[in-house]
Amino acid sequence: MSANAKLNKIKALLGLEVSFETKKLENGTTFESEKFENGSEVFILTEDEKIPVPVGQYTMEDGTTLTVQKEGVISTLGEDRGKDDDEAAVDDWEGMEKRIKNLEDAVADLKRDKENKIEDAEEIEEEVEEEVEASNTLKSRTVKEEFNAVQPFKHSPEKEAKQKLTKYGQNRRMTTQDRVFNQLFNS
Repeated sequence: MSANAKLNKIKALLGLEVSFETKKLENGTTFESEKFENGSEVFILTEDEKIPVPVGQYTMEDGTTLTVQKEGVISTLGEDRGKDDDEAAVDDWEGMEKRIKNLEDAVADLKRDKENKIEDAEEIEEEVEEEVEASNTLKSRTVKEEFNAVQPFKHSPEKEAKQKLTKYGQNRRMTTQDRVFNQLFNS
């Protein structure tokens, strides 16, 4: 642990204010250090605690590359010097011309892709319209065929058959109830 780190811990224990810098990585992870310089301690900020940064190389949002060779300690800090093969140096005119040519090619590729997508969409739209027309004609044919296939029917009502009522107990003796009902209903 460096002398500055020990001094900062003592200040923190005494309640004196210690200021830390924070920077974010390209993926959104937040790093914290007293100063972002070679040999300084660096931590990953989480909701609960500070975790020493594992060994590796990290790219900040501003393009700066941070290299950690010992856990939690910055070994190198600098601009990203790696270049793509397509990218050329902008120090000279030839490099500028090469970059411009690469950009023009990229724009032309994007335009071609866009045109291809538009053509594909138009083809799909035409296919869908053809399918809709085919299904409509098929539906109209089937409806006409079904209508023609239905045989008309003739109405032939059957004659009503008279029901023959049979009366039981016609010749029996009349009871008191029969006499009362007879007087009520026949008067």
